[in-house]
Amino acid sequence: SPALAKALLRVRNPLPAAGGQDPELPEQVRQYAPQAFRVQERAVTDEDYARVAQLYPGVQRAVARQRWTGSWYTVYLAVDRRGGRSVAADAAFKVALHAQLARYRLAGHDLEIRDPVYVPLDIALQVCVTPDRYASDVQAALLWRLGTGRLTGARAGQLAFFHPDNFSFGDALYLSALVQAVQQVSGVASVRIVTFQRWGRTAGGEIAAEVIAAAPLEVLRMDNDPNFPENGRLRLDMLGGL
Repeated sequence: SPALAKALLRVRNPLPAAGGQDPELPEQVRQYAPQAFRVQERAVTDEDYARVAQLYPGVQRAVARQRWTGSWYTVYLAVDRRGGRSVAADAAFKVALHAQLARYRLAGHDLEIRDPVYVPLDIALQVCVTPDRYASDVQAALLWRLGTGRLTGARAGQLAFFHPDNFSFGDALYLSALVQAVQQVSGVASVRIVTFQRWGRTAGGEIAAEVIAAAPLEVLRMDNDPNFPENGRLRLDMLGGL
């Protein structure tokens, strides 16, 4: 009040001030305000949850499905990590990703993070080797080309055909792509497809259809580990050569 102002002799601050920020100018407010509303920091739809999850380091793709679980909604988030790493076996990754998604999750919605539904493959090929090459050398080259690592030599740095990052949710395996990869190996004269199907299942006409399809939550897998054939099995019958 005017009376109080006249009664004041002086004003001082006994404690030092720190921090603070100058107020935004009206022109800055006009520039920044429209952009702020374009940044969505919430997850409402299945696509929103997948989009936010894919921003996290190490996540190749994600698929979300919301289900009513009796008293509330639960968001089931399947995560395909780069390099085929497991979500269930990495508690630290799972906790960190859950914390990241908690910022966007709707109140009252539970969140469950899980691995994809992996589909192991069963493939058998009969390969005819050119007369000037050793069959064992061509077989080794084929196993490397159709492996899960990275290629060397002229294709150094490229992913092998069955590298986990080459397949994600819903990605099909086309027979033509497999045959092309085989024929690119030096020493291969021809190739015949003997088995081309899901592992542990009865063949469902995949050779005739020339494709092994995958459902939206499925990821095709071919580890070709003799100790774990249930993770995919590749057999090569080599004919001809030296």
